[in-house]
Amino acid sequence: MRRLLVAASAVCALALTGCGPKPGPAGTVIDKDRTYQSKRWKYELTTRDKAGKEHEFRVSRSDYKDCVRGARYPKCAKD
Repeated sequence: MRRLLVAASAVCALALTGCGPKPGPAGTVIDKDRTYQSKRWKYELTTRDKAGKEHEFRVSRSDYKDCVRGARYPKCAKD
């Protein structure tokens, strides 16, 4: 029984790592926001593209930490 639980936990962990938010549109990071919802944090970035249009989208915690205001997204998330 214990082996089954360990195996199931490993499968769940692998499945969850590939299911993060989809990358947002490229642009300059102009704002960052995080909110606490349903016992977990939700991270968002706002970017402005070359045409001047703003885009707000969800990102992973690591992308939120790596991308400061003024950075180029998605390059800041890959560094």
